[in-house]
Amino acid sequence: MAQLTVRGVPALLAYRLNVAEAERRARKGVGPVLDPAELEGLSHLPVGLPVAAESLTPRERRLFRRCPPDVVERRGSEFVRRLAAPLEVDLAVVRAVRPSRGALLRAGRFGAYTASAVWLDGPAAGSELLVMEAGVYGLGVACGHGGAVPELLVAPRSSSHFRHTTAGWLFAEQVYGELTAARRIPRPMP
Repeated sequence: MAQLTVRGVPALLAYRLNVAEAERRARKGVGPVLDPAELEGLSHLPVGLPVAAESLTPRERRLFRRCPPDVVERRGSEFVRRLAAPLEVDLAVVRAVRPSRGALLRAGRFGAYTASAVWLDGPAAGSELLVMEAGVYGLGVACGHGGAVPELLVAPRSSSHFRHTTAGWLFAEQVYGELTAARRIPRPMP
């Protein structure tokens, strides 16, 4: 878990690091890939398997020729994708002192990529509308303050509902970039 600001929203993120990919990137000096067009093209290549250049579109061939060899390797007339998603975010939690539409909007910024929720640091009184709206949008709401046992007011939508998309991969790369900038990614073993 890490407290980060991603896409301008501070949130607590529960994530699973792809340790092998993080170590490979650290060894090779590969940072986050933040170009949506590049990620879209890469999503059409299997990781680690050669793909004949003639089976790709001219646009894909141009794109892959521009990629560094640690992202896409060229082997004669074949391309091999080396880059994999660096992590998977399982939950994003946005904190709020009181129930508000703004808290839902901030949590909703993560809703297309992972399960997300609002954590109310204040009393739950007056949160009925927030709970109803959160349920409609698939967001979770929890309340806990003053050392009290937290209460789950509405559970977030299950992460099994999320498809793998270019936007989701970009989100993972952005989180990875924030984690590496904050030096929260373990260094590779020698």
